[in-house]
Amino acid sequence: MASAAEVNFDQVKTASEDGSSVILDVRNPDEFAAGHIPSAVNVPLGELQEALGLAADKFQEKYKAALPGKEAAVICHCKMGGRAAKGCDVMKEAGFTNVQIYKGSFMDWTEKGGQVVKE
Repeated sequence: MASAAEVNFDQVKTASEDGSSVILDVRNPDEFAAGHIPSAVNVPLGELQEALGLAADKFQEKYKAALPGKEAAVICHCKMGGRAAKGCDVMKEAGFTNVQIYKGSFMDWTEKGGQVVKE
């Protein structure tokens, strides 16, 4: 499977501010609650495949966000990039066509001074 296109800090910052892409955080809920990128949606990697198969209303109810459409721009990230790469693969296998990876993920985000939201 072709690897996902990579995005950088500035692209993620723009997406976070204008909603041009869904920022998908595939870390565990406790990691997400401890700090995450503004507007990010938390779907833990272990649940992702099942989550993408949910009806839109069930996805909204469980993840407090709209289920992205198959053509929607989605940026996967985790803590350092490993789980994000797996998340991209899961999404592609589910038929999503515009999936990107934030390789530096949350570590890069915080190192560059990105805003962090805590639950």
